[in-house]
This record gives sequence, C-alpha cells and structure tokens, in this order.
Amino acid sequence: MKTELLTWHSFPSSGYTVLRSGETVFTFDHGPLGKPPLYNHGHADALSITLSLNGRGILVDPGTYRYNQVPEWRRYFKGTRAHNTVTIDGQDQAVQETGFIWSRPFKARLLQLMNRNGTLFFEAIHNGYERLRPKVIHRRKIEARPGEIRIGDVFFGKGTHRFELNFHLHPEAFPSPQDGGWLIRCGPEKIFLRLEGDPGLEAIRGQSDPILGWYSPRYGENQETTVLRCIRQGAAGTVTFSTLIDLHPRVAGGIPLFQEDSKTGG
Repeated sequence: MKTELLTWHSFPSSGYTVLRSGETVFTFDHGPLGKPPLYNHGHADALSITLSLNGRGILVDPGTYRYNQVPEWRRYFKGTRAHNTVTIDGQDQAVQETGFIWSRPFKARLLQLMNRNGTLFFEAIHNGYERLRPKVIHRRKIEARPGEIRIGDVFFGKGTHRFELNFHLHPEAFPSPQDGGWLIRCGPEKIFLRLEGDPGLEAIRGQSDPILGWYSPRYGENQETTVLRCIRQGAAGTVTFSTLIDLHPRVAGGIPLFQEDSKTGG
C-alpha cells in the first residue's frame, strides 16, 4: 500500500463502508441485522471489520457452515463472537429464536465519515446491548491512513460487564508473538496487530467448548482457524479497546503458532 492513494466508498442502504489502497481492502459493517420481521439469514455482526491484502483474506468473516442438523454450530456462526467486533456479557447483539429467526434486532448507524489531509475517520454505533441490565451502547471509531489502521472501541452505560474483542484470521494466516502484539503472515503477505493495555490478545484455534476459532469457506465445510481474543471486565464507561494494524511491518518474525494442517469440525 506504501504510496497508493487511500480511497473509500460508503453504501448507506446496505450499511457498509469500504476502504481501498492499492490491493488492500478494508470493510466496515454498520448495517442492519436483516430484513424484518423475522431477520432470517441475518448475522449479529454490527461494527465488524474485514481486511484483505492482494486478494488474500487476513481478518475474515468466518462464514455460515450449515443451516440444519448442527444447532450449536449454526448458533455460533450467526452469533456475535464469530465476527470481528465486541461481544458483551457473552450475549449476541440480538436474540436468536431459531436457526433463522431473530428478535430484539439491533440498530446500527454511521455517525461520521470524513477525510482530513489524507487520513480517513469514520465512526459508527449500535444499540444491540440496550436490552442488557444495565444497558450498554457500543461505539467504534476507525482512523485509516496509508499503511496503518487504528480501531477504537468505547462503551456507554452503567454497571460492570464482560467485554470480549475477537479478530478472526483466515486459516492460512498464522500469528507469531512480536513486540507486544502479533505478526500475522498469510503467504507472502503480513500485518502487525497490537492491542494497547492489559490484558492483551491471546491466540485460540479450533476450540470446541465453547466454540471459537472456526471458518467455513463454503456451505457444509468447516475448518479450524485462529482467533485473537481479549476479554476485559469492568464498568462500561471505563473499559476500552485500542487496536493498531500496521500493514507494512518491518519487525522480524518469530515462530508462527498453529502452522500445521487444519482439521475439520462439526
């Protein structure tokens, strides 16, 4: 991406903003859950992001897997923990009634989108956790410039809650610990991802109880992948996440974790 122009396009109806710089593509989801009244086929993925470099997915949406006969997997892939966003108190951003039907749908909206001297600023909010007691609002701000993306998550509300931030990697993307963060390689491509503060991000792959770290490349297929996860607990107004993504890391690489063949599940 080095010297390429950073461009963007926002799609208000679908609720996506897409950033491009050369062969780097970054997406931000601030759209609705699905089509009312049942919201079937919707996923609870408000404020989630994806990132690809030169056609290789690095931070990905894990997919769908299957519709029937595997209810626990269906619930996982539709749920908030299977997306690159924040889960609060272990709850989805809406309520799964069946494998297709949702209730208590969230509303998400883009608050800001501006270009200031070549740096893009955009910010969105969703109200899916207003149903918690006490209620919480999640707001995500993204600052992007050529070679670097910063993601800030803040929360408004009262009471103590459990906040879980997840970044799902493509199965061919392997992380290695480096300088307080993670150097992530996917073929010839690499990024550096670091979360400020403690605790930091831990790597989880192919966990079955509870389910976490799985990817469905196409319908009916399921394989292990790595998730970088951080859990923090505290008052809604005090817990934050600040994430740096360096698209051109110069750091030397350590030994990648989970470099062996992936296995299937389900």
